[in-house]
Amino acid sequence: MDMSRRAFLACTAAAAMPQRFRLPSSPAASPSLRCLVLPVPGECSIPESVKGYCAALPATRWVRRETWIVPAVLDIPSHIAAMIGAALRRGTTVIVESGGGFAGRSSFRQHRRALRDGLQIDVDAPVDLWARCGSRRTPYVDYTWLHPAKIRDFSRVVPIGDQPGEIIAWVDGLPVALKRQVGAGTLIFLGSPLGPALWAGDAEARSWLLSLAAVPSAGTRA
Repeated sequence: MDMSRRAFLACTAAAAMPQRFRLPSSPAASPSLRCLVLPVPGECSIPESVKGYCAALPATRWVRRETWIVPAVLDIPSHIAAMIGAALRRGTTVIVESGGGFAGRSSFRQHRRALRDGLQIDVDAPVDLWARCGSRRTPYVDYTWLHPAKIRDFSRVVPIGDQPGEIIAWVDGLPVALKRQVGAGTLIFLGSPLGPALWAGDAEARSWLLSLAAVPSAGTRA
């Protein structure tokens, strides 16, 4: 069997993960509805993001819809993109959080290509909000769905390109989060990482995440 060194290390990392943090080995539906934090082995660029989601969501959290959270991701291997697509078609809510804001130029190009090819999401180059805003104010992301929320950003965002779907968050005039129905499920892309805000104890970030996990059907609004 041919396997690259990178693939071998990713598989080794996955095997060492606690079961509740692993991507499912099969796209078959779970018998129970869970909210799962599923970092891609070797591809999470912000460890605080994983910690933030895990802190906000208890180890066993039953929800009204199966929900996957893929935090601070850079590359999305084709087999994982296929698993995400299958989960969406059967009705899962999938949150994909970009880890590209702090990536180097070549890594961001790979990130952009993986999003486009695997999930049909187009993004623009990262923006440094502190340089954009100067010393005028602390950057905050304004969510418009599921309910209004103002959540602090941690300096760099990946803006959303022009594409199908609903923009659900803005910062300083930039669209930074997208919601799109795919089959029976809902794909949510976050260009401004939510995990670090959760890890910092942001109450509005936690309220927004828990509200999302309680959504009973695609497109439902609070």
